[in-house]
Amino acid sequence: MSAQIWSVGELIAAVNASLKGFGEVWVRGEVSGVKIAGSGHRYFQLKDSDGVLYCAMWASFADRLRFKLQDGLAVLVRGKLEVYPGRGSLQLIVSEVQPQGIGELQLAFEQLKAKLAGEGLFAPERKRPLPALPRRLGLVTSSSGAAVRDVLKVLTRWPHLEVLLYPVRVQGKGAEGEIARAVRYLGRSGLVDVLLVVRGGGSLEDLWSFNEEMVARAIAASPIPVISGVGHEVDFTIADFVADIRAATPTQAAELVVARLEGQLRRVEQAAERAGHLFGGRLERARLRLQGAEGARGLARLPARLQELDQRVRRLEALPHLLRALVQLRHRRLDGAASRLYHWPVRFGAPRRRELVTARLAVAAERVRSLVRRRSVELTGQERALAALSPENVLQRGYSITAREHDPTPLRDAGTVLPGERLLTRLAHGEVRSMVQGSEGSQSSLFEEET
Repeated sequence: MSAQIWSVGELIAAVNASLKGFGEVWVRGEVSGVKIAGSGHRYFQLKDSDGVLYCAMWASFADRLRFKLQDGLAVLVRGKLEVYPGRGSLQLIVSEVQPQGIGELQLAFEQLKAKLAGEGLFAPERKRPLPALPRRLGLVTSSSGAAVRDVLKVLTRWPHLEVLLYPVRVQGKGAEGEIARAVRYLGRSGLVDVLLVVRGGGSLEDLWSFNEEMVARAIAASPIPVISGVGHEVDFTIADFVADIRAATPTQAAELVVARLEGQLRRVEQAAERAGHLFGGRLERARLRLQGAEGARGLARLPARLQELDQRVRRLEALPHLLRALVQLRHRRLDGAASRLYHWPVRFGAPRRRELVTARLAVAAERVRSLVRRRSVELTGQERALAALSPENVLQRGYSITAREHDPTPLRDAGTVLPGERLLTRLAHGEVRSMVQGSEGSQSSLFEEET
């Protein structure tokens, strides 16, 4: 035989040498059968209606993908063709994958958004409201960007609000790690009441750090409310969906905090104004009632009424002595009558008469005891009335009695005293001596009504 005979290995090596002539090729198709090895390599098939091509993507390239390879994804791949000796099949060693119909970053965005939404991280019920009166605000952003200047300019409207800046990079490789660490630190530190994560506008690539999963999970795990203000109004990031409140711009994020504080201040001022009107009205009504009470007849007659009560109290003070004297007199008369009866001669004291006398004595004694009880009840009532009408009790209620120092007669008219006279004012506890410097004829009110 003149034909060349090849070993399997030689033929595969020759074919692979020939395939190098193709160089790198671009192939369009649909991903199917994705498998991830323990080493991190990805294995899948690329197919269309006319065929299937086995593909392998080493971990060093696969880890750079911003999106997840999954079945059914239409892609454009770049790689080199070779025959795998262990299986003798043609395969494409992939070094780059681009989604078809949607950009790589947008696809990664949509995939992460769907994943976190499925875990409930975007659910409205887990969103927390802003505190009523935030005193300290944490700010996560670049220390040199326009966003920090815009935020601080708005926050200066409320000088009592303290701001703690945690400077981070907001774009580029590694920026997502700094942002996540800042959110975790400020959230757990107890130093701030609300957290702002902000960045100015830019392209999707510029804003990508706020679309990383580690940033989203740090915001979701924050124990304090987080306001996200990334990019412009048309820009949306994963951080916006996870945050408790999404602001269209960094400036609006600061406005949300200041507006809440200003709203609380307006409510306090309105409440103070309402309270002032209320108490002003009550004071005016009390003043009018007091003016009316100054000329009331009952108050004008109070000094005369006090004098009458004083005289009545003096009479009542003497009543107990009179009642005790009357009772003692009745007892003495009863004892004298009983003694005379027992000393009658026997001839006048027949047994029948003695029994009659004894019975009458018993009746008389019972009448005396009844009279004594009745008088005691009356005496107790009079003592209570005396205590109620006593000037001492009147003094205990805040009144006082003023007389000249050597004349116990109470003064009733300020016009009767002369400058230089010494007065003695009797209070509930103690007495006050004073000297007259002048007097006015008008009489002021003794009472002040409560409202």
